[in-house]
Amino acid sequence: MSQRKMYEVNCTECHKATTVPFEPTKGKPIYCRTCFSKRRTKRRETSTGPITFDMKNAWASRGVTRHKRPEKSIFTRT
Repeated sequence: MSQRKMYEVNCTECHKATTVPFEPTKGKPIYCRTCFSKRRTKRRETSTGPITFDMKNAWASRGVTRHKRPEKSIFTRT
């Protein structure tokens, strides 16, 4: 098994040294295990619940009306 390359970084929140299994992107926050789990717990507590998608409401919310194509019978001559 090959070992993943670990990168030494400082946590954005508590400034402790930690390692991450990915190359950090400049400008994006990096969190240690403790701070990451704190943030994740907060995010779950503030969640509004499951997101549902209704196509009818999605179009209505933007003020767009959907126009159906006129139905054509496949049995008539043109």
